[in-house]
Amino acid sequence: MPAKPIPDMHPIKVREFVPEDEIEDKSSLLPVFLKIWNAPENLLYLSQTQIPFASEVVQAWLENHKKQGGRYFCAVDERGNILGVMVVKESPVEGFEIYGLGVLPEHKGNGVGRMLVEHAAIAAQDHGFSDINALVFADNAAMLCLLLTSGYKPVSMEPHKRSDGTDAVRLKKYFGTIR
Repeated sequence: MPAKPIPDMHPIKVREFVPEDEIEDKSSLLPVFLKIWNAPENLLYLSQTQIPFASEVVQAWLENHKKQGGRYFCAVDERGNILGVMVVKESPVEGFEIYGLGVLPEHKGNGVGRMLVEHAAIAAQDHGFSDINALVFADNAAMLCLLLTSGYKPVSMEPHKRSDGTDAVRLKKYFGTIR
């Protein structure tokens, strides 16, 4: 299903935020990250424990993300307002993974999530990865649909991954041909 056009919106672009190095990136990202990740409609899909994310914990992530292989990409409008956030982890041993993706509730259904997922594939390829991974709770139909229609294939299940017993689906997108 094609994304709905964004009514009266300025152009959206994806920009990497580096909160460990840029205080402005950290001060912009922290409140939006908390708003997205702790929104009741998102928390179920972004937390294995379903416990809201504390500001201090997220702040520590933002201050130390490079050592952990984390990168933050945000969909921003022309005025620099963050509409959605994607966290990826990059490791020469474990690969490139979409670690979390969330869109502000008022911007859901407008193609923001798809734009971030497409950007993740570009970033992975730019850094020499031949595939990209994602882990999604099995009841997150919107994210599963987004990834499946973006060329990701289910590769395994992780039973009882969330604290309520919900399984998780591991997906992978391959760039080029599989031998």
